[in-house]
Amino acid sequence: MTTLEPPLVLREADVDADFTGIISLYRGHGWSHAADPERLRTAVLCSSHSVVATEGDRIVGFARAMSDEAFAVYIADILVAPDRQRRGIGRAVVEALLERYPLDRFHHQVLVAERGAEGFYRRLGLVPVSTFGLTAFIRARE
Repeated sequence: MTTLEPPLVLREADVDADFTGIISLYRGHGWSHAADPERLRTAVLCSSHSVVATEGDRIVGFARAMSDEAFAVYIADILVAPDRQRRGIGRAVVEALLERYPLDRFHHQVLVAERGAEGFYRRLGLVPVSTFGLTAFIRARE
Protein backbone atom coordinates (compact mmCIF):
# COMPACT_ATOMS: atom_id res chain seq x y z
CA MET A 1 0.00 0.00 0.00
CA THR A 2 1.31 3.47 -0.88
CA THR A 3 0.85 6.29 1.60
CA LEU A 4 0.74 9.74 0.03
CA GLU A 5 2.47 12.44 2.02
CA PRO A 6 1.07 15.98 2.00
CA PRO A 7 2.85 18.26 -0.47
CA LEU A 8 5.64 20.49 0.78
CA VAL A 9 4.55 24.12 1.01
CA LEU A 10 6.99 27.01 1.55
CA ARG A 11 5.79 30.29 2.97
CA GLU A 12 6.87 33.23 5.07
CA ALA A 13 6.81 32.33 8.74
CA ASP A 14 4.05 33.75 10.91
CA VAL A 15 5.60 33.79 14.36
CA ASP A 16 2.31 33.80 16.25
CA ALA A 17 0.83 30.92 14.27
CA ASP A 18 4.03 28.94 13.66
CA PHE A 19 6.08 29.30 16.82
CA THR A 20 5.09 25.95 18.37
CA GLY A 21 6.27 24.16 15.22
CA ILE A 22 9.40 26.28 14.94
CA ILE A 23 10.51 25.66 18.52
CA SER A 24 9.84 21.95 18.11
CA LEU A 25 12.46 21.91 15.32
CA TYR A 26 15.02 23.56 17.63
CA ARG A 27 14.15 21.07 20.38
CA GLY A 28 14.32 18.16 17.95
CA HIS A 29 17.94 19.05 17.23
CA GLY A 30 18.85 19.81 20.84
CA TRP A 31 19.69 23.44 20.09
CA SER A 32 20.19 25.64 23.15
CA HIS A 33 17.92 28.27 21.56
CA ALA A 34 14.92 26.18 22.67
CA ALA A 35 15.85 26.56 26.35
CA ASP A 36 14.63 30.17 26.30
CA PRO A 37 11.42 30.31 24.24
CA GLU A 38 10.79 34.03 24.70
CA ARG A 39 14.30 34.89 23.59
CA LEU A 40 13.94 32.59 20.57
CA ARG A 41 10.59 34.21 19.72
CA THR A 42 12.32 37.61 19.82
CA ALA A 43 15.09 36.33 17.54
CA VAL A 44 12.58 35.07 14.97
CA LEU A 45 10.47 38.23 15.18
CA CYS A 46 13.52 40.45 14.70
CA SER A 47 14.87 38.46 11.76
CA SER A 48 14.63 40.21 8.41
CA HIS A 49 12.98 37.22 6.80
CA SER A 50 12.03 33.73 7.86
CA VAL A 51 10.40 30.85 6.05
CA VAL A 52 8.71 27.64 7.05
CA ALA A 53 8.21 24.47 5.09
CA THR A 54 5.01 22.64 5.92
CA GLU A 55 3.56 19.26 5.13
CA GLY A 56 -0.11 19.50 5.95
CA ASP A 57 -0.36 21.17 9.36
CA ARG A 58 3.18 20.18 10.39
CA ILE A 59 6.17 22.50 10.17
CA VAL A 60 9.01 20.36 8.86
CA GLY A 61 11.54 23.06 7.96
CA PHE A 62 12.55 26.55 9.01
CA ALA A 63 15.19 29.09 8.07
CA ARG A 64 15.77 32.71 9.00
CA ALA A 65 18.02 35.54 7.88
CA MET A 66 19.11 38.97 9.02
CA SER A 67 19.97 41.65 6.51
CA ASP A 68 20.70 45.34 6.05
CA GLU A 69 18.34 45.02 3.04
CA ALA A 70 20.96 46.60 0.78
CA PHE A 71 24.24 44.65 0.59
CA ALA A 72 24.53 41.92 3.21
CA VAL A 73 22.54 38.98 4.52
CA TYR A 74 23.39 36.53 7.28
CA ILE A 75 21.59 33.21 7.19
CA ALA A 76 21.22 32.39 10.85
CA ASP A 77 19.39 29.08 11.30
CA ILE A 78 18.36 26.25 9.01
CA LEU A 79 16.43 23.38 10.55
CA VAL A 80 14.64 20.35 9.15
CA ALA A 81 12.68 17.85 11.22
CA PRO A 82 15.01 14.91 11.87
CA ASP A 83 12.57 12.42 10.35
CA ARG A 84 12.19 14.55 7.20
CA GLN A 85 15.87 15.11 6.35
CA ARG A 86 17.37 14.16 2.98
CA ARG A 87 14.15 15.01 1.14
CA GLY A 88 15.12 18.43 -0.24
CA ILE A 89 13.46 20.46 2.52
CA GLY A 90 16.71 22.09 3.68
CA ARG A 91 17.57 23.01 0.11
CA ALA A 92 14.07 24.44 -0.39
CA VAL A 93 14.15 26.73 2.66
CA VAL A 94 17.67 27.97 1.87
CA GLU A 95 16.75 28.63 -1.75
CA ALA A 96 13.66 30.55 -0.58
CA LEU A 97 15.91 32.82 1.50
CA LEU A 98 18.46 33.25 -1.28
CA GLU A 99 15.70 34.08 -3.75
CA ARG A 100 14.77 37.03 -1.54
CA TYR A 101 18.43 38.08 -1.34
CA PRO A 102 19.80 37.70 -4.91
CA LEU A 103 23.55 37.62 -5.29
CA ASP A 104 23.63 40.44 -7.84
CA ARG A 105 22.32 42.78 -5.13
CA PHE A 106 23.43 41.18 -1.86
CA HIS A 107 27.07 40.45 -2.49
CA HIS A 108 27.75 39.45 1.12
CA GLN A 109 25.80 36.27 1.79
CA VAL A 110 27.16 34.68 4.94
CA LEU A 111 26.39 31.76 7.18
CA VAL A 112 28.25 29.90 9.86
CA ALA A 113 28.03 26.12 9.48
CA GLU A 114 28.53 23.34 11.95
CA ARG A 115 31.18 20.77 11.16
CA GLY A 116 29.83 18.04 8.97
CA ALA A 117 27.41 20.31 7.09
CA GLU A 118 29.97 21.60 4.60
CA GLY A 119 28.85 19.26 1.82
CA PHE A 120 25.26 20.46 2.07
CA TYR A 121 26.29 24.10 1.69
CA ARG A 122 28.74 23.37 -1.11
CA ARG A 123 25.94 21.64 -3.05
CA LEU A 124 23.96 24.88 -2.72
CA GLY A 125 26.80 26.85 -4.30
CA LEU A 126 28.30 28.33 -1.15
CA VAL A 127 32.07 28.25 -0.69
CA PRO A 128 34.38 28.76 2.30
CA VAL A 129 35.60 32.34 2.71
CA SER A 130 39.16 31.07 2.41
CA THR A 131 38.45 30.42 -1.29
CA PHE A 132 38.61 34.19 -1.78
CA GLY A 133 41.71 34.69 0.35
CA LEU A 134 39.52 35.96 3.19
CA THR A 135 39.39 35.00 6.82
CA ALA A 136 36.18 35.02 8.83
CA PHE A 137 36.15 35.93 12.50
CA ILE A 138 33.63 35.23 15.19
CA ARG A 139 33.35 36.23 18.82
CA ALA A 140 31.50 33.56 20.76
CA ARG A 141 31.31 31.87 24.11
CA GLU A 142 32.98 28.50 24.32
